Amino acid sequence: MGREMPTIDSLGTPLGFRAMVDPRPEPLQSYRGEECVLTQARSLAGMQKEALVHRASGVAWRLTCDEGPYLNGADVAPFPLAFVTAGLAIGVMSKFRAFARAENVDLGGAYAILDNYYSMEGSAIQGTMKGGASSPDLRIVAAGADHATLDRLVARAVEHSAAAKMFAAPMQNAFSMQLNDEIRPLKEMRSTTDEIPPPPHGSFDRIRVLESLAEGRPILSKLQSAEALFGVEGGAGSSLQAEQKRGLHVRGTLQMTSEGLYDVKIQLFKPIGSVFRFIGDDAASGRAPSGMDYLSAGVAFCFMTQLGRYAQIVKQDLISYAVAQETRYSEAGPNDDSALVRIDPLVTHVFLTSNEDLDQNQKLVKMGEQTCFAHAALSASAPLRLTVAGHDDPT
Repeated sequence: MGREMPTIDSLGTPLGFRAMVDPRPEPLQSYRGEECVLTQARSLAGMQKEALVHRASGVAWRLTCDEGPYLNGADVAPFPLAFVTAGLAIGVMSKFRAFARAENVDLGGAYAILDNYYSMEGSAIQGTMKGGASSPDLRIVAAGADHATLDRLVARAVEHSAAAKMFAAPMQNAFSMQLNDEIRPLKEMRSTTDEIPPPPHGSFDRIRVLESLAEGRPILSKLQSAEALFGVEGGAGSSLQAEQKRGLHVRGTLQMTSEGLYDVKIQLFKPIGSVFRFIGDDAASGRAPSGMDYLSAGVAFCFMTQLGRYAQIVKQDLISYAVAQETRYSEAGPNDDSALVRIDPLVTHVFLTSNEDLDQNQKLVKMGEQTCFAHAALSASAPLRLTVAGHDDPT
């Protein structure tokens, strides 16, 4: 697996940047005027991956992903669930700020703390291993408003946030598989009837860096490295065990900058992981990725990690793997309560190069989805648990 593949470092570009892809892929078709996000992702060396997140407007973000010591990764870029946590936090806070602005409510330097919880249990060899997700805990503090006002604004923001909707409402996502350049059927999975796009590999050969800073801040950066501990819970190599029963805890701390950006620090508590920083923006601005941009990339990265992880555990000869993931959603603005948020089931096209037979690769894709924490969150009902604090709350 990962034979003669480049590394993130060898590509010589920032961890995240606004990209030019010429010619760019065909934009996704919008059926009802909804927002469309195309995420193309491919495997690099080891557990590393890179993605291109495309908007119909022509904006594209190139993002990179790695794993920490728990998966014997190089730990040079954020892990997949960091993107999910950052995307969810930015998506909700973007709506919260929009509603506050519409009502001229001063948020007084608001910040948020988001805790995401996941689980993994079962045997990879026996095919019983399964990922799980619990409701995230979101705490929002805004000293410029009273508790009752914040309660109302936060509830409306969550109700109108596509990112929050992805966790709250169960989704039946669909997949396709192309194996060694041939479209093949999947087993025990919902298959898409959509047209299968070409493999995304060519897009990564046509990337040019446009901008890697947002108001002087790197879009993606590493703040602190985790120590590679051995023989302890959540230590080096622990996530590659064939049988598991464990929990995961990811925390994101979001602050709003003076330039109107979102500065999110992500730490992996369980297993033991590093600290990364994400800079986000509202979807319309384009200075940095939006919450749904990061969240879409996180789902694709998480699914791909499970493909690579399962192949390592069962010693499957997986040469390379890539996905093209389609995310379609619509959100109402702060002055429009007539149409609430809508999100369609995600469609993921999987592209595999492998020396294994059809049955083994069908099982690979099935186990990738079954053990993916992000897909577990999307297929469950795990609505946000909210806590707010305003200027009239006791300190």
